Amino acid sequence: MKQTATKIVWAIIMIVLFSCSKSGGNTGGTETPDKPYTISGIIKDVSGNPVPGARIRVENPTGNNIHYTTSTNEAGRYSVTVSAIGGYKIYAWREVEFNNEVYQIRLGMETDADYNAFSVPAGGIVKNFVWKISGRIPDRTISKENGTGYFGGTIKFINYNSITDQMPAGTQVTIKLTPFTGARYLDGTPSTGKTVEKTFTVLDGVGQAYYINDIPATHYKITASATLNGTTKNVNIGSGTPDVFKNSAEHYFKSEGGSGSLENGLGSPNEYSFYVMFAR
Repeated sequence: MKQTATKIVWAIIMIVLFSCSKSGGNTGGTETPDKPYTISGIIKDVSGNPVPGARIRVENPTGNNIHYTTSTNEAGRYSVTVSAIGGYKIYAWREVEFNNEVYQIRLGMETDADYNAFSVPAGGIVKNFVWKISGRIPDRTISKENGTGYFGGTIKFINYNSITDQMPAGTQVTIKLTPFTGARYLDGTPSTGKTVEKTFTVLDGVGQAYYINDIPATHYKITASATLNGTTKNVNIGSGTPDVFKNSAEHYFKSEGGSGSLENGLGSPNEYSFYVMFAR
């Protein structure tokens, strides 16, 4: 009788252990973390390739400077164990060198909901990232004038020159951005042949500034045209000056500098301006 009772107890223990080993907070197709209260995931580029060497920061948005940092391995995977107490937000960056400048590029996430604060269950949670070169950054405020809130960069144009009259109000200006042959985006994917066109309409007033937003960062040739009252004309561009105009200009987005902000990692459009005028 005693042996039978002992066997029953051991059977119950084995069932409980087996059940515990099957439980967890696994989502997103990544294995359940081995340690409790662990955030794990993978970072991929737009082509689905893993991104090694990315930096991840997990922080408690309520303050107290509670944060954890880690980085992705060669397979693009990361794992970080946090305290069971509190909610968290998670961010990722990738360091890139381009035109002898170092960029700290903010990386995106799979869904807009992933940018929200979250709690970490005992079984762990999965948070995957995607390297985005354009689109909205859901947890940042859009400012067209400052270029914030987008993964892509912003370029500033001014309707002013010291040579002839300004373009009149109502003129529609089309900016064409053509990547140079062999150019690549900051994530390393080819940009050749992927032309971008943006438009703005001239308003009344002296020296008005206009911004085109969310441009994937690469090395561009800029050309422009303008339409007024059904007539289209070529536009010349002043690169950094309202005194010298040419039929095209070159541009690449400079680094914001620093160790990585919550914005896209590209410099402010207000640090450099292009000027437009009808071709003479």
